[in-house]
Amino acid sequence: MQKRILLTYEQFLVKNQTVTHQPMNQSINWSYDQINTSILQKVQLVKRVNKEIQYKNINQIKKQKTFENFMDQNQQQMKVIPNCEIDSVIETSDKNKEEFKDYPYRWWIVVLFCFPNMMNGIEWITFSSISTQVQQAYNVSQFVVSLTSLASMFCYIVINFPSNYILSEKGLRIGVFIGIFFTIVGAWIRLLINDSFGWAILGQVFGGIAQPFILNAPTQIAAVWFKPQQRQIATAILSLINVIGVGIGFLFPSFVVSASYSDNTRSEIYNLMLIQAIIITACCIPTVIFFREKPPTPPSHSASVEKSKFSESMCTLIRDKNFIFLYIYFGCILGNFNSVATLINFFLEKFGYSSDDTSYFGAVFIVSGLIGSAILSIVVEKNQKYKLVIIMSTIASILSYSLTMAVLPVEIFSIQLISFFLFGFFATPLIPLSLEFACEITFPISETIGSGLIFKSGQMFGVLQIVISTNVIQIDSQQDVYICMALGLFLQILGLIFMLFIKENLKRKQEEKNQENLKQKDLLSSPNPQSLELAQSSSDQFQQVCNFKI
Repeated sequence: MQKRILLTYEQFLVKNQTVTHQPMNQSINWSYDQINTSILQKVQLVKRVNKEIQYKNINQIKKQKTFENFMDQNQQQMKVIPNCEIDSVIETSDKNKEEFKDYPYRWWIVVLFCFPNMMNGIEWITFSSISTQVQQAYNVSQFVVSLTSLASMFCYIVINFPSNYILSEKGLRIGVFIGIFFTIVGAWIRLLINDSFGWAILGQVFGGIAQPFILNAPTQIAAVWFKPQQRQIATAILSLINVIGVGIGFLFPSFVVSASYSDNTRSEIYNLMLIQAIIITACCIPTVIFFREKPPTPPSHSASVEKSKFSESMCTLIRDKNFIFLYIYFGCILGNFNSVATLINFFLEKFGYSSDDTSYFGAVFIVSGLIGSAILSIVVEKNQKYKLVIIMSTIASILSYSLTMAVLPVEIFSIQLISFFLFGFFATPLIPLSLEFACEITFPISETIGSGLIFKSGQMFGVLQIVISTNVIQIDSQQDVYICMALGLFLQILGLIFMLFIKENLKRKQEEKNQENLKQKDLLSSPNPQSLELAQSSSDQFQQVCNFKI
């Protein structure tokens, strides 16, 4: 392909020695050899990564052409204007022409992905807000009820590596479809809950298998479909939709299952399973039909860069100190988040709160988290200070979590509601911010691998915290609740310490900045529209002679 570059008159003047510029009343002799030498000295073409510039020798040009040929027929005085432009042609490969654009369909991709993502969150947390009723209806222990959440988290840990491989090597579409399949199957298996509570746990296992295929995809979708200016916002939306599903999963069961145990509790729980199975299936079908792998052309330079292979990526990450620190940090933060979401009803009932109260607290926690995520994502998109914003938000999260612990004995609904609002506002944004931060510091490794691994860390820490809380501490009194929450507080402080040692090396942003700088250098040889208009009339004949191929 050919790329046209217009060179100004000054670009041919090398130290005022290449061209002899005589007074206007004299003839101006400018030979071909002089022009050729000037071009080769002044024009430097930069060979960039993945781009090849093919140089061709200048030929088929009449040599020793002089400016005397430019004298018009009326023998008028010729004036060489400084912004006279010479048109040169550079033949380049197709890779050199990069036109990045985003497509309107990207927002449909967001909507389509939101359905299975939200449904998976609803499915995971279904039994949390009605844990007391489930205990009484099926005569099971706290630990068995918590298995409905633990099973999903444990499956995430086991399936994380295969899901990362499929998403990065086989593609988003296949990975998301696998997640949808297991989410739907798990929802329908739970309908057998009244035969045995084990069927409910098995259904949660299927939902857990689906989780890594869905939760690991947001960063890759944002990178493949969105320009850098919108990528942080897209990641926040895509990852927090699951949190919205968790909020609905907290709130919805209270409308179907009574707050106190009765003879109808089992049938109410069955109805809840049936309603959820129908909704989950109906919401996931459009995604199966309309979800696309990627746009026709990439939206950014980083999206067009070939990513490292899965095995190479894993070897690189285990040697990356910054990633290991982020891995531990996110494990502490998300682990406590998952633990609170799973055990919140066990915590609050010891202080006189009902399951309905738990549903409202959980919903407020999620709503405030969405507000906080929107605000902080915009802040980070503007200033690119990932580490600073994450540290400040983590400190605020620790303080608000401490406030939640402090006001538990007060047993005033409004005060507890405020404390959960603040905790959600500062804690929830840490999820999308950390996911994008992981993509930045691990570039050019596939987004699904980096974000998937830190999500795995969160599930591991969450499983550990839940097992300790239900089996070791055994949440039988208010004192036990404080011990469990103190464990979560310790994990958050530990995570903050590790975050302080991370170096903010935004590799993906830097790569895009370097690419933009190279483009700007190329544009230096291009004229502005005004110069082109001024030079056009006086340089038409000049261009006919000096139209070179390089």
